[in-house]
Amino acid sequence: MKHTHILLLLIALLTTAIVQAEPKGYKITVRLHNSSDTTLLMAHYFGDKQFLDDTAYLSKQGTFVFTGPEPLNEGMYIIAGQNKSRYFDFFVSGPQQFEMECDLGNVTGTMKVKGSEENKVFNDYIMYLAGKQKEIEPLNKRARELKPGSDSAVLLNSRIDVIDKEVKSYMAGLFTKYPNLLSVKFVKANNEPDITPFLTQPDGTVDSTNLFAVYKQHYFDNFDFGDSRLIYTPVFTSRIDRYLKNLVVPTSDSLQKAIDHLFALASASKEVQKYLGWFLSLKYETSEIMGHDALFVYIVKNYLEPGKIDWYYPEVKDRVLKRANTLEPLLLGKQAPDLILLDTLNIPHSLNNVKARYTLLFFWESTCGHCKQEMPNVLKFYEEFRKKYDLEIYGVSGDTSMVKWKEYVRKNNMQWINVNGYLSLKGNYHDLYDIHSTPIMYLLDENKKILAKFLLSEQMGDLIMKREEAMKKKEE
Repeated sequence: MKHTHILLLLIALLTTAIVQAEPKGYKITVRLHNSSDTTLLMAHYFGDKQFLDDTAYLSKQGTFVFTGPEPLNEGMYIIAGQNKSRYFDFFVSGPQQFEMECDLGNVTGTMKVKGSEENKVFNDYIMYLAGKQKEIEPLNKRARELKPGSDSAVLLNSRIDVIDKEVKSYMAGLFTKYPNLLSVKFVKANNEPDITPFLTQPDGTVDSTNLFAVYKQHYFDNFDFGDSRLIYTPVFTSRIDRYLKNLVVPTSDSLQKAIDHLFALASASKEVQKYLGWFLSLKYETSEIMGHDALFVYIVKNYLEPGKIDWYYPEVKDRVLKRANTLEPLLLGKQAPDLILLDTLNIPHSLNNVKARYTLLFFWESTCGHCKQEMPNVLKFYEEFRKKYDLEIYGVSGDTSMVKWKEYVRKNNMQWINVNGYLSLKGNYHDLYDIHSTPIMYLLDENKKILAKFLLSEQMGDLIMKREEAMKKKEE
């Protein structure tokens, strides 16, 4: 028994020594041929963005060595020259001590990798595809020149089909042999799903009538939402952006359902969920498409605020919640907040009391250059739409000089309701309507519900005419 204890102790000590001997941090050595660079840059992907990680300088041995005491985040990285031109991408996953060597005249064809299975497999894949591309390009070119259905065209297309099957077989083998390599997951995520089995009928025929629905349903089949390393590759955001842009009807209801679907898929990884929440909330908060702010509010109110998913950046939580609370009352279809402001004669005017089929809520300043450019268009718009469509303008000036404001109103013969934002009997218009610049316009219906916002007068006119036309057709 005594000898057994000593043996176990020796094994434990040996194991500890081996663990301690494993290198910490990272050491990535790069050797470039046909390069005049004396400095190289290493950056990583984070969604659709890139961030610099390290700089390496040419050594006497002709190598560039990127090194650091802490491991790098696993993901896809970039090697760029001193003029910031990108030379090649590579992966950091598993051992972070490896070497890469290539000629800048032919990076893929000359790339040699030591110590990284990830990058060897990835480069072999790139080389294979490049070879098949050279093989198939002249065939495709020749096929386009031939008469469709001719014997030569049939033979050529048959050869193209063979190459296509070879590539698909190679890819399937890659996915089977290396299912856990990040580089392979990246390649797989970039590949379209094979939906043929889902369209094939019992009699062997293919039902193409359901093609779009089936493609949409299986769009993410090759995407591993459980692997947070994909966040650090460009495939994550590009795949999601394409799904939302091309496969989802651009209405709030459809987009909200799509967002719910994405969060359900991302539930396989808390890290992926967190990133998705941050990415989508930022995407829709900063979108220039009218109505997308409702999606930002939806994500915050349904996922972030109730804690269904964690905050990716907890330090911005208060700002995001405040922003969502500011935008929520201003979403399309919401009742416009009332304003009670004084006109040039100090007579109060309530926005809610404006009697008109359409009300243009117009925030402007006499000293604003863009407002001066837009004002002739607003005057023309008012003249054309006032009687024809029962339009009124509630113009809120942000001028602090009452004299200059009144002078500008008289000079430009502004016949609509002119009030000053600082002569308020109810609330601060900056806060109520999220006004941080001018000109800003909101279009309200007869019940003072928001129809449109952040458009200019010409676009507001087009919207009114389209709405009137649609309502007329509905009545017929």
